[in-house]
Amino acid sequence: MFEKKKAEPKPPKPQEKPIPAFLCNDYSYKAVEEEIMDIGTLEPATVYEIKCHQCEMSIRSQGKNLRSTYERIKNSGCIGCGNKELAIKRIDMSKASKNQANNT
Repeated sequence: MFEKKKAEPKPPKPQEKPIPAFLCNDYSYKAVEEEIMDIGTLEPATVYEIKCHQCEMSIRSQGKNLRSTYERIKNSGCIGCGNKELAIKRIDMSKASKNQANNT
């Protein structure tokens, strides 16, 4: 008898994607020091980054997890562009401990 009208979906508004925090100049957790050439020297609890200089792909994780990730992608190359020249650097997490101390 009575038919319900179906609501027409509104077209999505075009929005600019926000810039990820780690790409901003004021990001506090930057990669530091020289590139690490021997993954056997990674410390298990330290945060590291695997980075592709060609497409700017970045994977961050603790040393114990980064080893297995690096082993998986080193033969096939970067997951974004296939580049096989990947760099590993330590991440400076000193500001994280200061922030945690201020919050307690």
